Amino acid sequence: MIYALRMALRQCRLQPAFVLVTILVLGLGTGAATVVYTIIDSVVLRPLPYHAPDKLVKFWDTNTEKGLVHDPFSPVTFMDYKALPVFADAAAWWRPDVNLLDPGLDPVRVKTIEVSGNLFSVLGAATQVGPGFPAGGPFFSQELVAVISDRLWRTRYNADPAVIGKLLNCNGSSYQVVGVMPAGFRFPDDVDVWQRLRWDLTQHSRSAHFMEGVARLADGVSLEQARGAGNALAARLGSEFATSNKGWSFGIVPLLDDQLGYYRPALYVLFGAVGLLFLIGCLNVASLLLTRALSRAREIAVRTALGATPRQIVTQLLAESLMLSVFGAAAGLLVALVVLPAIIAVTPVEVPRLAEAAISGRVLALALGLVALMTIGFGLVPGLILVRKHVGTDLRSGERGSSRGSRRVYQGLVVAEVALAGALLVSSALLVRTVGQMTRVPLGVRAGGVVLTSVQLSPPSSALESWQTVGTLHATILERLREQPGVTSAGSTNFLPMEHGWRGPLVRGDQPPVRSEEAPQAQHHSASEGYLETMGATLLEGRLFTAQDTATTEGVVVLNETAAKRYFPGESAVGREMLSWASQIGPLGRNLIWQVGADGRRIQPRLRVVGVIADIQNVALGMTAEPAVYFPTRQFPFSAVTIAISAHDTATALGAMRTALRSVSPHTPLGTVETWRDRFNARTAEPRLLMTTLTAFGALAAFLAALGVYGLFSWSVALRQRELAIRLTLGARPYAVAASVVRQSVVLVALGLAGGWALVQSAQGVLGTVLFEVRPSDAASTVAAALLLSVAALIASLPPAFRAMRVDPVEGLRAE
Repeated sequence: MIYALRMALRQCRLQPAFVLVTILVLGLGTGAATVVYTIIDSVVLRPLPYHAPDKLVKFWDTNTEKGLVHDPFSPVTFMDYKALPVFADAAAWWRPDVNLLDPGLDPVRVKTIEVSGNLFSVLGAATQVGPGFPAGGPFFSQELVAVISDRLWRTRYNADPAVIGKLLNCNGSSYQVVGVMPAGFRFPDDVDVWQRLRWDLTQHSRSAHFMEGVARLADGVSLEQARGAGNALAARLGSEFATSNKGWSFGIVPLLDDQLGYYRPALYVLFGAVGLLFLIGCLNVASLLLTRALSRAREIAVRTALGATPRQIVTQLLAESLMLSVFGAAAGLLVALVVLPAIIAVTPVEVPRLAEAAISGRVLALALGLVALMTIGFGLVPGLILVRKHVGTDLRSGERGSSRGSRRVYQGLVVAEVALAGALLVSSALLVRTVGQMTRVPLGVRAGGVVLTSVQLSPPSSALESWQTVGTLHATILERLREQPGVTSAGSTNFLPMEHGWRGPLVRGDQPPVRSEEAPQAQHHSASEGYLETMGATLLEGRLFTAQDTATTEGVVVLNETAAKRYFPGESAVGREMLSWASQIGPLGRNLIWQVGADGRRIQPRLRVVGVIADIQNVALGMTAEPAVYFPTRQFPFSAVTIAISAHDTATALGAMRTALRSVSPHTPLGTVETWRDRFNARTAEPRLLMTTLTAFGALAAFLAALGVYGLFSWSVALRQRELAIRLTLGARPYAVAASVVRQSVVLVALGLAGGWALVQSAQGVLGTVLFEVRPSDAASTVAAALLLSVAALIASLPPAFRAMRVDPVEGLRAE
């Protein structure tokens, strides 16, 4: 074997260009495969860093009739699920907007969840500093305590252990810090503050869906058993509480699956794509090695005649392929070491655990496995073909591998290349169509350059006067903002497009009285004057809100088109009355139109419909907009709002917002600033990223496939030189000879495209999870990919065809 390796090294030195091309192709393929596998290993395959993570599950409500496949549940419904014996324990949380106001430090917005006291024990996670929430402590408590993240501890409090016991001013309430979580712990998603729940979940409405939950399965309970128990309970609740729970069912998945979401199927698609690309590269190298081996047929025949055994011949070829495979794998690892950190740094979306990806022992084992496979494939196949050739024939004729068997092997390699490239191109075309479909979804707004930023005022007491102050402050901020130079319009809302509002009962005012539990549901939104105009909403009839719609005037609302058609089919909704039971949304918002009677009871107001707007997408993309009612913020203020600003540019809008906020509420920090276009692009970033990657892979695959076609027919024309010379001598026209070459390429490409289409259809299950309103069998994507690949293959076959036309009959016959 040592002698064979020395001979292989000498062969490499004799053909440096061939060796460099081979190592380059193998290095790129191996490097891409290594990078993607490393990412999948870190993101998908590695278990979560919790105790017995396979027993952790995420669960939610789902309603197929309303198109709600992954919806939060109501606090009361969560407590019903928590009591199921299939769960050892379960924790819940909701997401308040929080300003952190520390003396001597700039106020900041922090991502916060208010969570039940058993969250960390359910997960099996412990603090690195401080005791945290006590094990076995209260599920909720009026004692205000919080745990902070390692990031917040280091960036804001300089990693000072004395932070334990410190009071955090969160929206005006003082929370005592009782723990710091370890670095990297951000459950459920990039959270910095975990406040312990301060209210009883059972004392709430079943119709308010805003809680999320995680549970640990009891010993011996499977996921399917838990799903069955949850659905059985959901069906019973639907019968007992028909108005709030009918139609709702129970959804549950392993916690890791929920945290990965879109990325699990997307990464599997990407891994399949890079696998196809790697195979295409291998097939190209195999074609090169086969051509090289067949060109050495006479040399091998001489060595065999001199006594070399078939085993020695195959060993020599295996040694040469081993040399190339090792160099290719080493180049691939070098590519991976350079590319992986760059991918982590430039990825525009937050992929769970991507930052932890690193080359590991399992990845090195993958590289060694690829070396072994490449060595066997590249050395064994050409070797077996050569040793089976008849030695005497090769020595007498001097032909260089022109047997039909060799040609069929080469043709098979090209068909396989085209099939794999076709599958990649069809997949990338499907993703292009997906992104196109997403961008064409009518959102009901025209707000590309509108700047968005959030503002959180400290929630006031439940006193009516305090909520009137909140409404006045928000109105004053908007007035100051509109006065700034460069600002053309501004408004605020508590829910942006593609976010669902608070769902609550809503009925016509002229219908017989009903209980709130029996009333149909509609989304409740709050919007200031100027908001709908700034976002480019379409007014269908009536008017929008004005500064005169205050807490001391008649209660007014605007309906979306779906709500208007539901409540007033075939007639105008403007001027009609509505009734809503939304008097207060917990600590978040208060309806100031509700009055208090002499007996101390609240009086439900009648709400005048003053306008109807075209539907604004108030659910996720791909779902049908729900009925929605909009209240003016002067009548229904919320402590946290998003402000929309139309200005000359983003810098002007940001400067104007800071000036306005400083003049009205200087201690209130700004939230994230972004344009509506950026926000929408962020919602479609995952499929865009996958589309870009697959398109790049598809283009490279098409190039490699075209290279394979070119190599096949160049080799074929060279080997058929005598045949072509005879045909031309006997009167065949040159263009007919060229057409025969092109015709062969068309046949091979057609066979390859059929194979590629079959591959795509076999992967429908995985592809369907990353597509949006596009099917894997989409004809337009298939035709586009087929045309692109056909054109590339046709162009690649033309140079060999032209060479076939120019074969000199005399020279061709003399050469043979």
